[in-house]
Amino acid sequence: MNVFKYLTSKLLLTLFILFCNVLYSQNETESCGTITSEKSLEYLKSIKSQIQEYEQIFFQKIINKPSSKNNNTKSINSIPIKVHVLRYTNGSDGISSSEINEAIYNLNSIYAEAYMAFFLCGDINYIDNDELVHITKGDEKSLSEVYNTPGVINIYFTHSITNASNESICGYSENEGRTDLIFLNNNCATNNSSFAHEMGHFFSLIHTHGLEDTTTELVNGSNCDTDGDGICDTPADPGLTSANINNFCEYTGYETDANGDKYNPDTNNIMSYSGKACRNHFTPQQLARMYAFYQTTKSYLACSTFNANFSVDNNQTCEDTLTVNFNSNCDDITKWEWDIDSDGIIDYIIKNPTHTYSKGIYDVTLKVSNKSKTISKTFSKFIKVGNSITNFNEDFENAELLSDLDWSIKDVSENGYNWLLNKGETVSDKTGPILQKSINNKINTYIYAEASGAKSGDVAELISPCINVNNENSALEFSYHMFGEHMGALHIDLKTDAGYINDIIDPLYGNQQANQGDAFMSNTINLSAYTNQSIKVRFRAVRGANWDSDIAIDNIFIKTIDVPISNYLTAKVYPNPIKNEMITIKTNTPGEIINYSISNVFGQVYLSGTVTNQPINVSNLSSGTYLLTVSNAHYKTVKKIIK
Repeated sequence: MNVFKYLTSKLLLTLFILFCNVLYSQNETESCGTITSEKSLEYLKSIKSQIQEYEQIFFQKIINKPSSKNNNTKSINSIPIKVHVLRYTNGSDGISSSEINEAIYNLNSIYAEAYMAFFLCGDINYIDNDELVHITKGDEKSLSEVYNTPGVINIYFTHSITNASNESICGYSENEGRTDLIFLNNNCATNNSSFAHEMGHFFSLIHTHGLEDTTTELVNGSNCDTDGDGICDTPADPGLTSANINNFCEYTGYETDANGDKYNPDTNNIMSYSGKACRNHFTPQQLARMYAFYQTTKSYLACSTFNANFSVDNNQTCEDTLTVNFNSNCDDITKWEWDIDSDGIIDYIIKNPTHTYSKGIYDVTLKVSNKSKTISKTFSKFIKVGNSITNFNEDFENAELLSDLDWSIKDVSENGYNWLLNKGETVSDKTGPILQKSINNKINTYIYAEASGAKSGDVAELISPCINVNNENSALEFSYHMFGEHMGALHIDLKTDAGYINDIIDPLYGNQQANQGDAFMSNTINLSAYTNQSIKVRFRAVRGANWDSDIAIDNIFIKTIDVPISNYLTAKVYPNPIKNEMITIKTNTPGEIINYSISNVFGQVYLSGTVTNQPINVSNLSSGTYLLTVSNAHYKTVKKIIK
């Protein structure tokens, strides 16, 4: 055969296949079934400052990419997925393992730019049941409760999926709390873009046309951060469909925005409703958003049998150096590569290294391998050494992002309960402070623990930088706001050379303000016993029974005690526990007006009045745990009493 004719026929065949693929993709009826809920939007709003912080880190990574000779770590975060294949009872009509592996390979080629890579955790789980092959959205709860593997993204591949209107859909994702699942139609799983599309939703991305079928985003981009998908480097999308793109993935519509400007959407964006064969990329800001959402909300994802997690004996100090002992937590590993400052250079290749750090803040990356796979994970700002402060005064007013502060935050329960920087009201109604304005009419900045999206009893820690206590009459004062029907508790701990001292003052339980609009209250911690030491203060928030339990703090500073220690308000209540119907309250300030109140741990007040020399009748209290609050014009103390 003539070589020219052969090459020409091959080229025509390739173009014909490409044309057919694009045409087929536009005639597909299956769309995305993911609906971004109000709850999800509220949660994203509540962690906005953290998202912005990690987006900045992402772009800094792009600017400072390691050279090719040192690019052996690249700070890739390996994310585990558990695959479930739904088949008929006879084992037929399931997606094949080779198709699954190819789909994951294609997914990783796209998500590598977000510093993410997905890997199979354990074997594929085959579920052979005629009743489960055809899924209706909403049925996933009963299925996931039986088959989900906790701590990983559970992917369910099935023959067909329909929504509540019985319309065929490609798939959908659920990421609230630790639901962590994605459902995919078998056909859509292998088209290269639908899998990436649903994973984009899982990591918080919205359709480029926004929440509705038609967008309100303007072509000139003036409202790009609030309308559409809330991301500014994705052009305004009027709603791409097979009706307004051609077979060459070109936009053919004539829609205009509210200003009369013609739309020019990105028909290749993975989060659009363009033809599935057209979609092939995320924008840099979309990549940054997914990276940030993983870091703030989903970094707990880890395969129990093969992971790159580790523990340390200590990761913070007020001293100028810190020796850290690392301990790899997974046994199924044959090779370790530690980059103890995430500079792209491997520092250790043993299981449990020891390293001494000098002053600074460091990321740590661990890459591990066994006979079949290699994964890695980066722990951002994990090691903090030195930088003690003597004249400590933190009102948060000069901070735009949490990264502007030398504080450490930790979601102890890993359920999304954490401290956030905020101005004005919190994201939840009827809890947290209402708009606070300073003398110059600026909205105050404070930090608070957002209860929405977390669980009852979750713990969030906020740890100060190192504070030098040089004055023997020093005290630490802080302001707090705790109002909400299901308020939790605030504990204050001190870290010294000997370790943490928990509850350095009585914990604050339940409502402290009578109304949401009440001003911040203040409390003082005597530091006389820690003179000439470096300390850290830890605010430990315990989430209440529901979302309406936001805890806020502000204006944390070191001051000189103006009155002798003996003049501080103290109170004694007896008998405690209550053995009869009467209790007596004694204070150290005779003759001064002292107020008291008795409430439950959620702040509901049962008794209140003025402390006198007379016993107080508590016969109307049922059995339980109560909080006695005693206060004068300057101080307040809280004691737990039991009946």
